[in-house]
Amino acid sequence: MNKKLLKMAILSVSLLTVMAGAAISPALADIALAFPESSETTIKLILTLPSVMIIPFIFVSSYLTTRFSKKSILFAGIVFYLIGGIGGGLVSTIELLLFCRAILGIGVGLIMPISTALVSDFFDGEERTATMGQVSAANNLGGVALFLMSGVLAAISWRVAFGVYILALVSAIIVYFYLPKTKSDGVLVGNGLAPLPKKLYAYGLGMFSIVLVFFAIPVNMALYMHQEGIGSSQFAGVVISVGTMAGFIAGLLLTRLRHWLQNYFITIQLLLMGIGFFTMSLSQHVFIIALGVGIAGFGFGSVLPMVFDQVSRQVPKAQTVQAMAIVTSMLFLGQFSSPIILDGVGMLFANDTIRFLYYFLSIAMLVVAGAFLVAAIKLSIRQKREMVFNYMNENNREVTK
Repeated sequence: MNKKLLKMAILSVSLLTVMAGAAISPALADIALAFPESSETTIKLILTLPSVMIIPFIFVSSYLTTRFSKKSILFAGIVFYLIGGIGGGLVSTIELLLFCRAILGIGVGLIMPISTALVSDFFDGEERTATMGQVSAANNLGGVALFLMSGVLAAISWRVAFGVYILALVSAIIVYFYLPKTKSDGVLVGNGLAPLPKKLYAYGLGMFSIVLVFFAIPVNMALYMHQEGIGSSQFAGVVISVGTMAGFIAGLLLTRLRHWLQNYFITIQLLLMGIGFFTMSLSQHVFIIALGVGIAGFGFGSVLPMVFDQVSRQVPKAQTVQAMAIVTSMLFLGQFSSPIILDGVGMLFANDTIRFLYYFLSIAMLVVAGAFLVAAIKLSIRQKREMVFNYMNENNREVTK
C-alpha cells in the first residue's frame, strides 16, 4: 500500500466537506436580490440548511460502515453531493433551492465522518496527528478553491456559482483509484465494546461552540460588505478565502505549533480568533477586514484538527467512526445554529448590525481565551511540581543505593 497515494485519496475527500455549505456564500447577496420576498434569515438558511441534513446522516454513515465498505459509502455520498450542489443553480424557487441544499447535506453527512475515521484506520502516533492536521488543511484548501471560484462565477450569475460543486468529480476519480476497499467495521451492538467516554461529549460541545463563532464569517461576510458598501461578491469570496487559506497553513503547521506552545496552544488560538473578530469589527477597508479574517481563520484552523485528533485518541479504532459522528454532528449543528443564535444576540442587545456582532464575538473570544489561560497556567504549575517531585524521588533512590 502506497501511503502517499492513500493520503492523497483521503485528503481529496476532505476538500469537499467542512465548508461545502458555505461554498456559495459569495453569491448570497445576489441570491437575496433574486428572491426579494425571502427574509434575511431564510437567505442565510441556504448556507446553513445543509447542516440540518448532515447531522442525522452522519449517524447514518456511522451505521452503514457496519454493513458496507467505507469506499462504497463515500461514492454514495459524492453522488448526493453532486446532485444537491449543482442542482441548486438550476431551480426557480427558493423552496426548491433549499431542497437541493438539503440533498447536498445528505452527501456531506455520508462523507464527513469517514474522511476523518480513515486517518485512524491507516495512521498512528505522530503520523496520525500530522495527517489530521493535513486533513484540516485540505478542508480549508477546499474552502479556498470553492470560495474563490464561487466569487468569480457569482460575478457572472448566482446560478453559475453553484458550478463549484463539480470538483467532487475529481475526488471521486482519485478515491476510485487510490483508496483501498476495506471491509465493513461489523455490527457494534452486543460485541462488548465499552461505552464512549464522557469526555467525548465535552469535545463535542467545544466543537459546537468554536464552529458557531467562526461560521459568523462566511454566513455574514457578503451581507456585511454589501451593507457597509465595502466591496462586491468577488471581494467577499476573496476575503472569506483568506480565512480558509490561513486555516490551511495552520493545519500544515499543527504539530510544530503544538510542540512550541504546549499547554498554551488552545489559549493562543482562541486569542487569535478574538483579535481577528475585533479587527473585522473596526475596519472600513477590505484589506484590513481580510487581515482580520485571516487571523481568525488561523486560530480556527489550528483548533479544529486538535479536537479531531484528541477524539481519535479517546476510543479504540472500531469505535472511531461512531465517535467522529458525534463530534462531527456538533460541528454541523454549530454551523446551522450560527445565524439563528447570533441573530438572537443582535435582538438581545437591540443592535442587529453585523459590525456589532463581530465586536461582540471578539469580546466573547477574549474572555474565553482568558479562562483557558488561567487553566493552562495551573496545569503548567502542576506539571512542574510533579517534575520536581519525581526528580527528588529519583535522587533519594540514588542516595539510598
